[in-house]
Amino acid sequence: MMLLAVVLMFTGCTFVGDASLTGKTPDFLMGIWHGLVAPYTLIIRWFIHIKMYAIVNTGWTYDAGFLIGLIFSIPVGWLAAIVSIIYFLT
Repeated sequence: MMLLAVVLMFTGCTFVGDASLTGKTPDFLMGIWHGLVAPYTLIIRWFIHIKMYAIVNTGWTYDAGFLIGLIFSIPVGWLAAIVSIIYFLT
């Protein structure tokens, strides 16, 4: 049940979307978010067709944010998992 909840959470958070629908192009902060969830999006992408990188973006600022998020994605992901396990066990 917990695995299903985590998969659904990441599926909902990783959708990049279309800039023409939202009216906003992804910027630095969205690049960080997309970078943070990129490894998990890659796993989810095996089962569901979603995008993990916004093709239409603000340029080098989005790319810099994506790389920063990607660098911290594994440590932050493990930290979040450990904190959530401790939280649910107490």
